Amino acid sequence: MRFACVIALLVLGGCNRDDDFKPVYEVPEEVQPLIDAFIQEASLRGVSITITNLIVTYDDNPTSAVCGSCNSSAPPTDVQKTITLNSKAPCWIEPLELETLLFHELGHCVLGRSHLGDLLPNGDPKSIMIENNVGLYAPCLYPIDGEPCDNTFKRDYYLDELFNENTAVPDWAD
Repeated sequence: MRFACVIALLVLGGCNRDDDFKPVYEVPEEVQPLIDAFIQEASLRGVSITITNLIVTYDDNPTSAVCGSCNSSAPPTDVQKTITLNSKAPCWIEPLELETLLFHELGHCVLGRSHLGDLLPNGDPKSIMIENNVGLYAPCLYPIDGEPCDNTFKRDYYLDELFNENTAVPDWAD
């Protein structure tokens, strides 16, 4: 009888512990408007998103070359999602670069997307999910031939593609 009780305890103890998972939502006040914008942009594209399982932290390591990271792009919601932003690396100068970085990381954490290295016909990245490029739709930092350039017109395409991988190639990319 004792043997049966021990076996029963082991079986019950080995059961799935998903019920014990308690999601945590801790986002710095200055980052919350970008999380809200991500949810709003998804909604504008017919995608309903609720984020209750996210921690955003800062890594102040000046020697790290990583601008940001998400601990998991796996779809299960029973894993605490954490985005780490490197506040010491010169990763974003323009506000749209920080938006691109955070939306990229939310693409991993919330949408379960992986990196995508495909290019459009004009050589631009096909997706915001490209690795190491936060300037996709930010104003150019270095003018071309002395002329400032403005890539903000590309923002709609990159956000459309973020929420729908089957988005058509934009006219500006042909």
